[in-house]
Parts: sequence; structure tokens; C-alpha cells
Amino acid sequence: LEASEGSAAVPAWLLNRQHAKAIGEASRKKAAEAAAERESTRRKAPASKLEKEATLSQYPSIPLSEYASDGDHLAINADFPGLRAIHRDPWIFLVSDLLSRAECEELMVKAGPHFQSSGGYSNNFRTSCECRVARHETQRLHARYAKLLNVPVGSLEAAKVSRYRRDEFFRNHVDVLSGTDFLENRIATLFVYLNDCEAGGETRFLSLPSQRSLEYAVGEKVCCLSTGRDVDGEGDYPGVIRAVLEDGSVDVDFDDGDVARVPRSAVRAYETLEVKPAQGMGVLFFPGYLPSSPKAMRFRNQLDR
Repeated sequence: LEASEGSAAVPAWLLNRQHAKAIGEASRKKAAEAAAERESTRRKAPASKLEKEATLSQYPSIPLSEYASDGDHLAINADFPGLRAIHRDPWIFLVSDLLSRAECEELMVKAGPHFQSSGGYSNNFRTSCECRVARHETQRLHARYAKLLNVPVGSLEAAKVSRYRRDEFFRNHVDVLSGTDFLENRIATLFVYLNDCEAGGETRFLSLPSQRSLEYAVGEKVCCLSTGRDVDGEGDYPGVIRAVLEDGSVDVDFDDGDVARVPRSAVRAYETLEVKPAQGMGVLFFPGYLPSSPKAMRFRNQLDR
């Protein structure tokens, strides 16, 4: 090698050795960082599991051995991993880790540029935005849902991603469709939270049956049974007794804005249940009857939840 002015030449073999040494040091550093990251993840995992257990512990836990198909509702896979029953009559289930964090984030990224307002078709009954995802892009998720629900993949609606920003909402509603001539309906609702929320974002079941005895007093909170209210084809909304009549009937102010006069036999006590967002957790319930159930015809034009 020729030497440059004022310096000594560095042999090629030494340059190669120094280069190899640098590569080795970089490789060892990268391996050490990866090991440290794995150790950090390992240490965090129990805490994460404890956090999930703490989240689930706030809800009732009904033994799945008590669940059995009644012939009126969809019979789901009670052996599905992570399934937890939190209410009976009607049955409501949670499914922990139904989607992974990565799957949740993928859905949010996918839907992000395509959100459209839900207010137009709902007459501002809901103020969220939503996006339907093409079926061929959610085949893996649909296969998992189908296994939980015990139904063919083709029976599922296309996945819908909904986004609620601060102060946005979906008012009191039911998921079934009234006035179905051929008894086709939504026999199961399954939704999954795609992110956690520090505050807000809860889903509230507003009119679950309660064993509480009614006093039939003004100001008492009640629900009106579907068989006793035939105002708009949608019964069972919660409300408050406005007046008690001499003939035994009561006037009820419903939370959805309607007012109805109904016999005492048509109102019942109710309780509520609130489910808080937890990323990847699924919520499953049955808004409608199976078409094969006699109740599907009985409540064809009137919702019974």
C-alpha cells in the first residue's frame, strides 16, 4: 500500500479485522437489546394478565355449565376460549382477547380513511362514524367468530368498524329488525372493543329483567313489556311512571321520548348492566329469536328484548 503524506499505511488485514470486530460488537449489542426487550416483556406479561383479570372481575361470572340452548336463541360454542357469562335471562357473554392488539390496530388503520357518518341514515340517533370492511379482508376474523357462534361464515354480516369520538353516542336501541315478513333477523350481536378508554365508551344494557318488586308509584322506573305496548312496534324500553290511574293502568314516560298508557300487568322492574371498553374483548348477546322458534312469529312486529 502507498502511504499518504504524513501518515502510515494501514494493512488490509488489519482493516478487515477491525471491521469484523465492529460487526461483532454491533451484533452482540443488538442481541443484548433484544434479550432486554424480551425480559421486559416477560416481566410485564403477568401484570398485563392481572390487569385483564381485574377488568373481568368487576363483572358477574356465571358458570358456563348452566348455559344451555333453549331452542329460541342461537346455541353458541360454550367451550370457546375466554368465554365468560355475565348475565342470565337474557344471556350476555364476554370473550377476553377475542382479537389481538395487532388485529385491533390493523382494523383501525384499515377503516381510518374510509369512515362515513352514521347520522344520515339514523336521523342522528347515533353520531358515530363507521366503515364496512370487505369480507375477503376479514376471513381469518370471520372464521374465529363463526367458531364462537356455531354458524357458517356466510351467515355473518360484513365486519363494521365504528368510531366514537368525545361526546358522540348511540342512543337507546335494539339490534333486531321489526316487521320481518320472512322472520329473517339478527339472532346474535357480537362486537369487539378495538381500544381501551380512560373514561367513557361504555355499552349499557338498559332494560334487563329484575326480581325487584314494583310499587306502581309515580316516579318509579319501569320497563313496559312488548305484549303490553303497541305504539311504534318497539316495546320494552325503560321509562318512568308519570301517573297511576284509578282503573289500575299507568302512564309511562319512556326514555326514547314516547308516552304510553298501559295496564299494570304490562310493566316490570328492570336493572342495567354496563360493560367498559377493553381492547380485544368481545361482547355477545342475542337480540332476536331463531326463525324456527314460535316466538319469532309472535314478536314479528314487536320487539322483545
